[in-house]
Amino acid sequence: MDYKLHVYNQKIITESTMAIIPHYTNTGHLHSTLLETFGEIQIEESTYCLLNDSCVYYGGSFDGSLKSARSILKGQKNLPVMVSIPLQYCMIPLGSPMKKDTAWVAYQHIHDIDSNGPNSIINFHNKVKLEVNISKDVLQRRREKAAYLITTYQFRQKITKNKKGWNMIAENREEY
Repeated sequence: MDYKLHVYNQKIITESTMAIIPHYTNTGHLHSTLLETFGEIQIEESTYCLLNDSCVYYGGSFDGSLKSARSILKGQKNLPVMVSIPLQYCMIPLGSPMKKDTAWVAYQHIHDIDSNGPNSIINFHNKVKLEVNISKDVLQRRREKAAYLITTYQFRQKITKNKKGWNMIAENREEY
C-alpha cells in the first residue's frame, strides 16, 4: 500500500498578526501577505480562506462570526469579525467582508490613524505604518464598530460568569 505524505503549511492569524493584505500573482492567483509584528509572511490563500481557517482553529467559522457581528451591530455594513472571542482578537475589513480580496487590519494593533488626502495611514503600536485607500473617517467608524463588538463580548462573558453564582441555595441563614 502506498501512502502519500502531504505537508500543509497552514497559517492562522495569531495575536502578532497586524494586517492581512491580498495580492494577485503573475498567474492571477489570489494570495495574501500577513503583516506580523516582526515581519511579513506570504501565504498562498485568499484573505477569506485565511480568516475562515483561523476562525475554525479558534472554534468558530468566518460565516458564524459575521452572523454574530450582524446580530450585535444591527443594520451596519462592512462588519468586523471576531477571529477569537477568548483572545478578544478582532479584524476590521478595509472593504466588503464578503469579497475574497479584502484587506483586513487587527483592531488591537492600531495605535492611531492619520489622514493622507483621500487615503489614511494606519500607525501600528510597533511604529510600522500602512497606507490604505480608505478615508480616516470611514476607518475610524469601522474601528468604533470593532470596539463595540469586543465590549459586547466582554460584557456577555462577565454576565455568564456572574450568573453561575445566582442559582446557589444556602443551607442555613449564615450563608446569606
